[in-house]
Amino acid sequence: MLQGGPTRNGVYPEGTVPEDFRPWQFRAGRHKALLSPTVCDGTVYVCSQEGVCYALSAVTGTVRWSTATGERMGYTSPVVSDGVVCVTDEIGTLYALGAEDGQEHWRYRRGSPVRLVADNGVVYGVDSAWLYNRGANPSTLFALDLGSGELLWRTDVFDRSLTHPALADGRIFRTSEVGDLTAFDAATGDRLWRVTCDSRLVNASNTPCVGDGVVYAAVQSTLFAHAAEDGEVLWRRAYEGLIRESVSVLGDTVYFSTRPYSGRNSAASYAVDAASGEIRWQWANPDGASAIALSGPSGWVVSGRDMNYLYAIDLATGTRRWKRRLGPKGGTVPVLWNGIAFLATHLDRLNAIDAWTGQIPSRFVPFSHVVGGR
Repeated sequence: MLQGGPTRNGVYPEGTVPEDFRPWQFRAGRHKALLSPTVCDGTVYVCSQEGVCYALSAVTGTVRWSTATGERMGYTSPVVSDGVVCVTDEIGTLYALGAEDGQEHWRYRRGSPVRLVADNGVVYGVDSAWLYNRGANPSTLFALDLGSGELLWRTDVFDRSLTHPALADGRIFRTSEVGDLTAFDAATGDRLWRVTCDSRLVNASNTPCVGDGVVYAAVQSTLFAHAAEDGEVLWRRAYEGLIRESVSVLGDTVYFSTRPYSGRNSAASYAVDAASGEIRWQWANPDGASAIALSGPSGWVVSGRDMNYLYAIDLATGTRRWKRRLGPKGGTVPVLWNGIAFLATHLDRLNAIDAWTGQIPSRFVPFSHVVGGR
């Protein structure tokens, strides 16, 4: 799932690379750009913008199934929970597919792009009606039974945000286009609290994340820490550059990257104290960087002028472990499973890389061959 799971904390379990793993690369086909992947129980799920969903072996790259939805996909990664894969298209239809065979179980249509999160047999979504209808209709936050697609509840949301929701301890957290943070009861959809923030447009990647009862949400150059219980602002701190990507939290440290803003400040990747926001280390990235994926003592981040380099960094010091070129075009935020990093590039390719050594694929795997990458 996006950013490591429902809490969006960017953390993946530490694991050992399987002995039979060899780095592989899957190619969906010319002009079939791939979106951000998700990995669950040894299977990688990824969709092309053209509306085809794929399930591949995480170890070999073998295609286990593919399903065409018939519509172009929305810009969000698949959500996998309780044996169901949920994907959405760009017109707001949610498809529930079997994780084992790709067969469609049910579908639910909203009419505008939807962002999802799922856990404990329920999938939660928020559409973008307020944005796409220019305020004519409110956006909707809703909950569906993952097994049947039955609507459990829905509530109106009057903002134009494209951020993904986070889920933790029975609460759904969501940021608005101007940085307001709202908590909803996951069982009923009732609003629990809202903290306003007078700001400009928030990038769609500014998804809140939750760790140890604290919600971290970025607005422009400022990172806020809120108490998950009541929204109280515990601390706030401004940094150089715009925090346009999701933040990650592991233990007592928060990790994030910034991007340059009108040439007036520098971009960097940061590690800051989760209790105060005080900087522990700062790693300069003049061109900006992606969100940071965390596993064990290391982090992985995509950076470069065209976002086409993958870096592994030591989380304790911020020093670089290794650097690998992904190709001429940028890559998605890495997702981790058993010491393997998965990320798509903007040239229709999904890469499986040894996260500890940086070993990369030597060739791609054409989909028409339906073979693994060994």
